[in-house]
Formats: sequence, structure tokens, C-alpha cells
Amino acid sequence: MKLKRIAALGLSVLMAGSLLIGCGGTDGGTDAVEESGQAEGDSTKAEGGAEADTSGQEAYTVKILAPGDASTEDCQRVSQAASEITRAKFNTEIEVTRVGFGSYDQQVNLMLASNEKLDLMYQYCGNVTTAISSGQILPLDEYLDGYGKDLREQISQDDWRCVTFNGNIYGVPSNKEKATGWGFAFNKEMADATGIDYSSIKTEEELEPLLTKVKELYPDTYPIVSHTGYCSPMTIQDDLGGDIGSLISAASDDTEVINYYASDAYREEAMLRYDWAKKGLIMPDASTSTENANSLIGAGKGFGRFSNTKPGIEQEISKESGKEIAVIELVSPYTTTTRVDIVWYVPHNSEQPERAVQVLNEIYTNPELANILINGLEGEHYELVDADKGIVDYPEGVNGTNTGYLSLPWAWPNEMISYVWKGKPEDIWEQTEAFNKAAAVSPAKGFAWDNSGVQSEVAACANVVAKYDNALMVGSLDPETTIPQFITELESAGANTIIAEKQKQLDAWLAENK
Repeated sequence: MKLKRIAALGLSVLMAGSLLIGCGGTDGGTDAVEESGQAEGDSTKAEGGAEADTSGQEAYTVKILAPGDASTEDCQRVSQAASEITRAKFNTEIEVTRVGFGSYDQQVNLMLASNEKLDLMYQYCGNVTTAISSGQILPLDEYLDGYGKDLREQISQDDWRCVTFNGNIYGVPSNKEKATGWGFAFNKEMADATGIDYSSIKTEEELEPLLTKVKELYPDTYPIVSHTGYCSPMTIQDDLGGDIGSLISAASDDTEVINYYASDAYREEAMLRYDWAKKGLIMPDASTSTENANSLIGAGKGFGRFSNTKPGIEQEISKESGKEIAVIELVSPYTTTTRVDIVWYVPHNSEQPERAVQVLNEIYTNPELANILINGLEGEHYELVDADKGIVDYPEGVNGTNTGYLSLPWAWPNEMISYVWKGKPEDIWEQTEAFNKAAAVSPAKGFAWDNSGVQSEVAACANVVAKYDNALMVGSLDPETTIPQFITELESAGANTIIAEKQKQLDAWLAENK
């Protein structure tokens, strides 16, 4: 495998990405990725000419919490392989722990609350304001200057603005697709057996004949399954960084902040799914399930799931489920601040945050290290089927359902310097760049919502949303009677106060960024 070729490709995509319409501003990297890792005993150059001397660093173990299924033994061996690189470069060990998606947030909260050692963790961008206000994560500016110079240069200013709050950088955005569409992913073999031309389906409502026929042909299979208790809505709203208060469409110039749960669009989708649930088209108890949708599809328990869309999504779900997957796009791609959605944080539990950033910098820029953490061990978790092109596949007898270390490239800091899995287009990273460019851009992309002044209202509304939203989106509750109660409880919890504050902040941001 020519790692330098992949590294250079990853950097070219990064630099091109810095020219995209994004959160605001442009900035690109200038150093080749393959030259970014310092040799043993080197110093890490800091901004303004200062240096962080890494030559005499004491031994330290950076503990990483990442999502996805993996056995304890496999994580240990992957950690050992990764540590061979970081130990030689800056006397640092890596300890990787992986937790399934259904338990990941709970595990993070437990570790943070107990002050258990934790140096790097994955999270969604939309959770950052709550994490900041509760003191769970650290600002990174001082550490990036001395220990993360390479990734700081290579990530565009557009993306940095999406994780900057009150002038401080709080996370490192992953290098992946920065936009999303929405659609329905499903078992292609089952769909073909129905005889229905599913390529003509363009809206969520038009899925029903296909789902009904699948139920008829495969009575033991749920036509729709949830993913860890949720079915994503097929909408184009901009949630403006999380909490109550959204723009109705990221593809329009309308900047009025609304309660999306009180919108016609939300009600109509909830009504559709309630009808489907009554017809047996959605798995029962979907809102309380902790199971991964791809695993349910792989086990034959599910036909399809609502999913984001992006280049290579079919192959990604196929790899995880072990089934041939087709995807129908129902919502065209768009990008918002929140769509820069996979972010890596240094939690307050880190004993040496600078060492965490140092390792994160290496993961982001070193293809060899990135591939170990993303794909595991060659010959066991994957094998090279085309070394020159960097194409990999599972070894014989291994698949997404039985591997000891599941590959989830998008969940790691920089998938674009990693191998390409067989079945995906060889030019997947160029396609990803084009996907990002083509997406509709929200007029509020780059807006950083500060909820510190409405924390009690945010917490109260979050409890109300947790009570109703999942259940409505899987059809478990009657929208006619439930949504009015939902809205009443949100307003009693302070939703209108949050919306007014968010509108005030957005208006000020728009005035500054005309």
C-alpha cells in the first residue's frame, strides 16, 4: 500500500475543502501529510515560532474512547500496534476502548462523572455547548499551538469556526463528509424480490408500497427498524447547534428561529409513521431498542432503516450488515454547523491534555497510525487486496457481523488518509469532496449557539423532548393527541425563552457576518 499516495490525497481534499462555502472564512494546510509526523526526539513547532520540546517527555498513556463494536482482546492488540508508533515518536502509549452506539453516551457520562482517566473522546458536534457549560471538555487553543500544529494548519478555518465558542476552540472536527442528505437504506435482495421499481421513489410517503410488499413476503422481518431507539426524520431543518429552536430549512434564506416540533412538517411526518406503525411496518418497541439498525438488518430481523446519505453509504452499511444494501435518497444534501458532526474532544479528566492533542495530531496526519485505529490489524481484521490502490477487504471467514474490531472510518479523526474498502469507489475521497461542494449551505452555518444563559430551560426542554420525540418518530404515539401535549410541556419548560435567545444571538451573528 502506498501510504504516501493516500496521505497526499487526504491533504489535497483537505486543502480543497478549505475553499468551500462553509462556516465562514478560508484557510488551508500547506505541509504534506506524509511529512507531518516528527521523528523521535524532534520538537513540535508552535505558532509564532515557539516550540514544544517533546524530546524528553515522560512516559504517558493516552486513553481513547471510541464508538463501535470490538472485543476487549482485539482493542488491546490494536492499542499495542498503535503504541509502537507513538512510543517511538514521543514516548506515549495508546489505550483504545470501544463501546457500542447504544451504550456510548452513557459510558461517556459515567466516565466523566466519576473522573475516570480519559484523554480523547468522540462526540457529535451538537452536544458541544452542553459539554462546555458543564465543564466536561477543555479548550484546546494553547495545546494546538504547541502539539497540534499540523492538524491546525490542515483543517480549514471554516471548520474551526464550527467548533469555536466564545473565541475558544473546543474540539477537532473530523475530516469526512461535511454535509448530509437523508434517505432509506435497505436489503437489496429483499427489495428486488418484491418486483417494485424502487428507483422511482422520491419521497418518504412513496416508500409504503415497498414496505407493505416486504411485510407480505417476509412476515418475520420488520420493514423498518430503528437505530439505537431512533428513526431519523427526513427533514432539512438547521437545528442551529442543538436545543430547541431551528430554521425550517437549511436550503432557504429564511432565518426565523422556530419550534420545529410545532411545525406542520414535524406533525405530518409523525402522522405518517404512526400510520405505518399501526400497519406493522415499523418494529414494535422501536423507541426503546438499544440495537444497531445495521446489525438488525444483517440478522434478517430488519429490511431497512432511515439513514444519512453520502458517497459510499451503501457499501458502508453493507460492510457492517453483511448484506447487499441499496439506498434511496429522500432529502438532498445540505450543510450546517451541526453537520460538521463528528468532533474529537479532550475531556476534563485528561491528566495531560497536551499529550492527548499530540496523539490526536498524529492520528489525523499519519496514515499508518490512522489505519491501525480505523481498520485494526492486517491479516486479522482486514487484508489488502490491492496494495497499490490501498483497497482492503475482510479476510476469508470474517465480515461485519463477526469481526473482533469493526471498521468505522467516519467515526475517527481522518478517514481520508485511510484505506478504501472493497466495494466502495476507488475515488471515494474525491467524491466526498464533490458531495461537500454540491450541498446547499445554511445561511446560519458557522453560528455558534451559546446556551449558557438558558441552562435550566435547556435541561427542562431536553427532558420533554426525550419523553416524546423518539416515540413519535417511530410511530408509537398518536400525534393528534400527543403533539399538543408535547408543545404545551415544551412551552412550560421554557422553549419560547430559548427560541428568543437563540434568535437574538443568530441576528447578531448574521449582522457581523454579512
